[in-house]
Amino acid sequence: MNDYSLFINSSKGSFTTLLVYVDDIILAGNDKEEIDRIKEALNKTFKIKDLGDLRYFLDFEVARSKKGIMMNQRKYALELLTDAGLLARKPVVTPIDNLVKLSST
Repeated sequence: MNDYSLFINSSKGSFTTLLVYVDDIILAGNDKEEIDRIKEALNKTFKIKDLGDLRYFLDFEVARSKKGIMMNQRKYALELLTDAGLLARKPVVTPIDNLVKLSST
């Protein structure tokens, strides 16, 4: 049995992807009309809520600019530090020679 969660449609210069994870769906592509058509079809089958542009997904933060799309896990890293009680700690010097070249042997 296969459990597909990424669906891709490509035709005539149009590219659309639909990623499903549990109860979250990411829909992306280069054809706004195709994306709207898919959202309408999904909404007819089951009620969906359009949250707009993607901002967070699986602990990744997604930010857009004129230069492109950036993904980071800043919020997740801050939550880990907070949970571990390390958020207010001061940095320390790590006693390692940063000029040493490491090898697999």
